[in-house]
Amino acid sequence: MKGKKEMSDMTESEISYRKFLKNLGVTTHKELENLIKKKIENGELSHESTINITAKIKIDELDFNHSINATLLLPKNND
Repeated sequence: MKGKKEMSDMTESEISYRKFLKNLGVTTHKELENLIKKKIENGELSHESTINITAKIKIDELDFNHSINATLLLPKNND
């Protein structure tokens, strides 16, 4: 596959970035799933509705602030 680097070809810094981003994605996904499930169960949210989300990453040492906005579709009743 052109453009895709193997882990063995990456620098230590590239690997650390990837590990951070993977950890961010996996942990955030789990937290979102659990919270959304609870909110649906207690009636605060409903199946197949949408919610707006803003994700922010801040790195003080780099004076870096990055935001991503999206709309999430909540799971169907049988998901």
